Amino acid sequence: MRRIVRCWAIFCAATAVCAAADAPQASVSAKVKELLAAQRYASADAGILVRDLTADSTIVSWNADSLFNPASVNKLVTGAAALERLGSAYSFTTSLFAGGPFSRDSGVLAGDLYVKGTGDPGMVVERLWLLVQHMLQAGIRTIRGNLVLDDFYFDSLAAGPGFGEDGSSRAYDAPVGALSASFNSVAVVVRPGDTVGAPVGVSLFPKIKNVRIECGATTAGVNGKATVDAATDDRNGRVVIRVFGTMRLGDRPKALYRKAFRPWENFGDAFAALLSENGVRLGGSVSHGRTPDSLMRDTLVAFPSQPLLEFVRAMFKWSSNFSAEMIFKALAAADSQTGTWDNGSRTMAAWWKSAGLPGAPAIKNGSGMGANTNRYSPAQLVALLAHVWNRRDYLPDYLSALSTSGVDGTLQSRFGNSPLKGIVRAKTGTLNDIGVSTLAGYVLLPDRTLVFAILLRNPKAAQTTQWMVQEKVLEMAARAR
Repeated sequence: MRRIVRCWAIFCAATAVCAAADAPQASVSAKVKELLAAQRYASADAGILVRDLTADSTIVSWNADSLFNPASVNKLVTGAAALERLGSAYSFTTSLFAGGPFSRDSGVLAGDLYVKGTGDPGMVVERLWLLVQHMLQAGIRTIRGNLVLDDFYFDSLAAGPGFGEDGSSRAYDAPVGALSASFNSVAVVVRPGDTVGAPVGVSLFPKIKNVRIECGATTAGVNGKATVDAATDDRNGRVVIRVFGTMRLGDRPKALYRKAFRPWENFGDAFAALLSENGVRLGGSVSHGRTPDSLMRDTLVAFPSQPLLEFVRAMFKWSSNFSAEMIFKALAAADSQTGTWDNGSRTMAAWWKSAGLPGAPAIKNGSGMGANTNRYSPAQLVALLAHVWNRRDYLPDYLSALSTSGVDGTLQSRFGNSPLKGIVRAKTGTLNDIGVSTLAGYVLLPDRTLVFAILLRNPKAAQTTQWMVQEKVLEMAARAR
């Protein structure tokens, strides 16, 4: 609180962003109009609403009822629905079932091992290793049958609306599945050779079977260019990783994160590699199938995920598209038995209406990816945030998951020289290809709370320019009454 008061005092004494404090709404709106015009925003390319929750009054309103692309601000809606419907402590359970006689004395499973997933977004390699340890504690040392992967809690569509539009293999565009490992991505670790002209060394983390590596990257001298890059391709059902460019002699190894294409196979290949590393013999192969109902009465291992709140944090602070879509499909599965994007859209629409929120926004995915998927007005997003503010059952979790201005998450490098540093809790959104930059959240002033949504689109503006506009609008609003 001392820090907040100190920042506020500095702000009131030093800022020259707008007219005197306690300026009326008309004055602030006029200055916002001037700011937008100076930065060459078309009238229809900005949507802004800032409200004082404490006084229940509007400070700035500009195209507040027009629909805009929210980009990753869409995750605010996904997070609110998940915390309200599922709860902060909800976990995603991955279960193991024996598909044949199992002797704990010999450690032999004379049949298949079924692995059934429910959409755990956090099955990174460390937790996948821990799942194997739980399996070892259950007594399994030999699996004579197959490793059968059951990911039917979700449908088979791995890329949802708005994904794959840029053809990228980068991890932010990763597919989703009810059984997924390491965010359905792979770390391609590259290191220079020992001599100029030598091939660049390549390894994968986690280790994955059935992946082909094609390395055309070479080692340059210490004064050469370092332009190494990697891409993943799906060729006839097999993942191919291409590495190209150069690394300098003496460069440190680095990891390039790229997406895998088939979630259940990626999970199975990583799991099978860990089984081998831990001395478990697998007699069959990795396959795909449903767990028979007759087996589900006797669970060998039930492995819960971390609490849902951990994934909401990843979604808010670091804008994890993968976590957002896994949660979106899990909400659909909890509501309609099958996790699909269409069911998720219906689930979100029903939740929005039940929460008494205005209108009917277009909600097609959980992350905000895509040029023509989700649409909200600033008024709808502000209504959502006001709704959350009144939900004391999960408001503290929601606020703590948001990025803090100038401190952490996607706001770490923003508001650094602003008096609002440390007192804005918000979600950012960016779609560079179409010039979209969005910001929505709360300003926690010492004497009142502002709630805001600033949705901008300017393909000709630099990203930092759009950030500056958002920052200045909030500074103007913070000074006004």
